Amino acid sequence: MAEVGRVVSVDGEYVELILKRKEACGKCRACSAGLTEKEMNMRARNLCGAKVGDNVEVFIEQANFMRAVLIMYGIPFIFFMAGIFAGYYGAIYFNIGNEVLISVGLGLALTLISFFLIHLNEKNWSSGRFLPMATRISQEDKAE
Repeated sequence: MAEVGRVVSVDGEYVELILKRKEACGKCRACSAGLTEKEMNMRARNLCGAKVGDNVEVFIEQANFMRAVLIMYGIPFIFFMAGIFAGYYGAIYFNIGNEVLISVGLGLALTLISFFLIHLNEKNWSSGRFLPMATRISQEDKAE
């Protein structure tokens, strides 16, 4: 399902949009740092030639959305679980003691490392493939 947003600026082949936050979003504030409760800012590829003030339909491909979710949540989770298991069984193998504390510490350290690796590869992943697309100009006035 496409969302409708209002174009607030145009920058080459990209547009900045304001969209109304859906009720399903709740108040998680994951996007745009949740600075406002009713609206969120979004950058999208301008495939419809929209201008400032136009209302556009915004769409993101399901496969790309799932890849982005896997990158942002799956990779850190895998690193965290690997740290937990490696810390716990490593502490037992080397007879260090306090296995739980070591496993949690190593899990958190590897999670931080995973975020750093994601950040290092951000240019590869932010090639525009994961950006939403403004596909057509809409007559609806949902963004106001």
